Amino acid sequence: MKRLTVASIGVIALAAALRPAAAADYGPPPVVYAPPAPAVVYFTWTGFYLGAHAGGWLAGGQIGAQYQAGSVVFGVEADASGANLTGSGSCTSTSLLNGPLPPGGCSAKVVGVGTVAGRLGVALDRVLVYGKGGVAWANDQYNLTSPNLALLPAFSGNETRFGWMVGAGVEYAFFDNWSAKVEYNYLDFHTSTLQFADTTQTFILNTSIQQQLHLVKVGLNYRWGWAPVGIRY
Repeated sequence: MKRLTVASIGVIALAAALRPAAAADYGPPPVVYAPPAPAVVYFTWTGFYLGAHAGGWLAGGQIGAQYQAGSVVFGVEADASGANLTGSGSCTSTSLLNGPLPPGGCSAKVVGVGTVAGRLGVALDRVLVYGKGGVAWANDQYNLTSPNLALLPAFSGNETRFGWMVGAGVEYAFFDNWSAKVEYNYLDFHTSTLQFADTTQTFILNTSIQQQLHLVKVGLNYRWGWAPVGIRY
């Protein structure tokens, strides 16, 4: 009888010793956390910029600001150039002394030109394709030659004209803050009726002038303000 009691107590003790091990073997699995998403470094065209440009017989500078939302880039830009652009054609004239005259020769030399325009573009990472439109001005020097110098002498004068412009271009950021561009601009100025007089105020010439400019420019810009490279998580 004593042996049976001792054996029973030994079985109960063994079961109690094995119970914690069994509970540990069938407990809940450990929690595994996913690693954090890596940071993505991206380029942005947002910021202010200052630059220089040159083209066929013109050179100058530009300043602007732009903001990128997604792949769309909004901006505004002003530029001004010194120039030596010439054009010629025939023009009608009227002499107060001799009445209407046959068409004479007119030439215009643009010595200064500038624009203020809005820009809208699409960014393909470091490549920006854009269009622009706004107002334009040009400072002109005129020379007009009468078909008959015996009736009317030659005249000269100057004028600052205002009109509108449209354009398009491509810009590439070869460094984070530096970019280069190629741009085409079309400038159109209203037809103006001008009156020229000689130095003695004896002869007066009335004529009309119409002017359009086609400009191709290459430029270099430096951007500052917002960081050209951002971090997105």
